[in-house]
This record gives sequence, C-alpha cells and structure tokens, in this order.
Amino acid sequence: MIKLFAIDLDGTLLDSNSKMSEENIKALKDLEASGVRVVISSGRVLSSTLYQAKKISNNPVVIANNGALAGSSYDNLFVNKKLDIEILKRLYEICLDNKLSFHFYSKDTYYSNTLDVKTIDHLGLEVDYGLNYQVKIHISDDPVGEMIRYKDDPYKLLINGLGESSIGEVGLRNLLEKVFADEVYITSSYKGALEITSKNTSKVSAIYALCEKMGINIESFSAIGDSTNDKEMIKKSSLSFAMGNASDELKNIATYVVSSNDENGIVDAVKLIKECNQCLI
Repeated sequence: MIKLFAIDLDGTLLDSNSKMSEENIKALKDLEASGVRVVISSGRVLSSTLYQAKKISNNPVVIANNGALAGSSYDNLFVNKKLDIEILKRLYEICLDNKLSFHFYSKDTYYSNTLDVKTIDHLGLEVDYGLNYQVKIHISDDPVGEMIRYKDDPYKLLINGLGESSIGEVGLRNLLEKVFADEVYITSSYKGALEITSKNTSKVSAIYALCEKMGINIESFSAIGDSTNDKEMIKKSSLSFAMGNASDELKNIATYVVSSNDENGIVDAVKLIKECNQCLI
C-alpha cells in the first residue's frame, strides 16, 4: 500500500508557466485525506519549495535542493547536508575560469555575481505588484565572500547556459568528476545545466530518511517526475510515474506514463495510487 507520494515540482506539479492548477491541488488534498502523505521533492531552494507545498497542506514536509534539505521549516529539518565552503570556493573559481553562468543557494537566498531575470522567473510570488520572489536575492562581485560574511551556508550550486558555453555540459561534468571525484553529487533538472550538492545527497536518500522518521516501509512510497534528478526516486519507488513531458529515459523506467504537466498528469497519478491502495484493502 502506498503511504507516501513524492512529487517533483518544475515540469511535474507545476505547468509550463510555473503555476499549480486547481485540479492538481484538489487531487493532492484528496489523496492526503485518504491517508497518503504528499511530499514535494524538488531541486528548488527550501523557501520556494515550502511556499509551493503550503498550497497543498497546512503542515507540509518537503525535500529541497535535490535532497540536501528536508523538513517542515528552517528550524525543523531531518536532512541538512551543507555543501562544504571550500568546495564552493573551488566551484566558483571553475565558473569564473570558464566564464560560466551560475548561482548558489542557502536555505532562502540566491547568490550570484550577475542577475539574469530569466533564471528566477519561476521563483516569482503570485502578486500583481513589483518584483517579489520566493527567495531572497543577493548579487555582488564576491558572492562566496558575501555568504561567508553573512554566516550563511551553501546547499546547492547550479551552472546553466552550458549549451552555449565552450566547455559544454559533458565537458564540465567530466571536469567536475576529475577535480572532485566523489566529494560532490552532480545531477540536472533541465538540459544545459548541472546542479552540484554535497556527496551522498539525492532526492531518494531524503525520501528514505523521511520514511524512517515516519515509520513507513521504504517499499510504500510512490514517486513522479520528469527529469534526470528524479531518476533515482523513480527507479527505487514501488509505484512510479513519468510525466508525458518527461525524458525518454524516465518513461522507460517508470511504472506508468501519465499526461503532461500542462494536462494535469498529477491527477492521473493520484487516481492510479488510489486504485492501487483500494485493491490492497
């Protein structure tokens, strides 16, 4: 029986405009009412993941930064895997040396040396006034130094625009694996980008930690996603779903392929989970 449903955010629960449909919200609230814990499992910063999760639950538990953080609030975390500051410094130098676009996150702050508004469009608050975001934004010519001065902690660094860079996504991954060996975890949530967190970090490792905390058998979780950073939780879940807009790799390993994120594929998955659980009663 499924007791926990882990849901990716971008490209899965949210549509192409980064909106959560009323149909998805209703389906997930109904699923929680039936006894299945709904957990957003995202590569996003913690503040944004919690912001989205509160649309579904009054007491949300989330997984953020690809599993580097998990909990119900900044002060109530059961997973807290910081990216070593010395590793962040080395990553920063690699970005500068290769003229790469990057940003990195603490629990609630976006740090970079430049601001490309397109990279934070999806983090906008749903209000009709001003530039308001689900995350604090700090831009400076020394973002790592600023983070240290603020006594803040890094959790994930994201490098994007690799399709237009001279090193490319494959070249950068090879370089990072050579420089850091097994010191970091490297994944991606969209083409042309790489996301780096501390070693032994992943969405599925955070799901396992949550299952242990809640006394849930790890064979009782279901997962849904669309991209590379969802692969492990899709492979390990007993009932898995790939979105209609997912990569072929995910579609080939998922139990079911549902509708796209613009066609409320979440609703399809919820229906199948309920049918599965009803058969086991």
